[in-house]
Amino acid sequence: MIKAMVSLGALVFGVWSQSAFGHGEAETRIVLEPELTSFSAGMSTYKFKLIDTETNKLVSDSDLSIAHEKKLHLVIYDSSLNEFQHIHPEFNGNSWSVSAQFLVNGEYWVWAQGELAADGTEFSTSSKLSVSGGVIAWPTPPALSDMRSGQSGVSKINLSSNKVTAGKMAMLDLIMTRTDGSNPQLSPYMGAFAHVIATPDDGDSLIHVHPVSTGQSKGMLHATFPSAGLYRLWIQFIDDGNLKVIPVSIKVF
Repeated sequence: MIKAMVSLGALVFGVWSQSAFGHGEAETRIVLEPELTSFSAGMSTYKFKLIDTETNKLVSDSDLSIAHEKKLHLVIYDSSLNEFQHIHPEFNGNSWSVSAQFLVNGEYWVWAQGELAADGTEFSTSSKLSVSGGVIAWPTPPALSDMRSGQSGVSKINLSSNKVTAGKMAMLDLIMTRTDGSNPQLSPYMGAFAHVIATPDDGDSLIHVHPVSTGQSKGMLHATFPSAGLYRLWIQFIDDGNLKVIPVSIKVF
């Protein structure tokens, strides 16, 4: 079972606490069983079941608490860490399903994150899928570097340059600006100032945290990275009513 870092914790809008799942009950209890593991490029419907291995029962929407406005969060990225989606499946009475667009060939990770309503157990469970018939796959393994700024349209973000050490809480300033000199017009995205989803360059674990607003167009990201290496971070926020997804990367020592 793949290890995960997950932050689907206390339902305090604005910040979820980050907690670590190792090789214990929280990691293995919920299993994602996809209907298909290979897709042709284009718009597809990804269908899957969640099985509670403790009760051997199907996990439905009524079994989950709402966390940041959704019952279930699905994070998808390819093994090059260039393609990314954060989407939200719906339960149809028998299985979960969601529309997803795959344009680029390659192997993809799929993570489902949620919280059991009965006892508050947080889970992050994964599967893989492959895409063919589309644009040629990005080169792998990923060629990441310590790149703490990026932009989408005129929206730009910068992470502070302080050193990040494995196993210790990192506190990184996050500043949003615009390349045209105007001020960002920020609004909450699913109950948070921003969503930050991170994975190491091998893609086999996940961190999902939410920066705290510290002023106009500024935030503070608190996260613990479990091991040294390079990490891809996707930062999601809303500027002027438009969802921005900006990739950056950091080196952890």
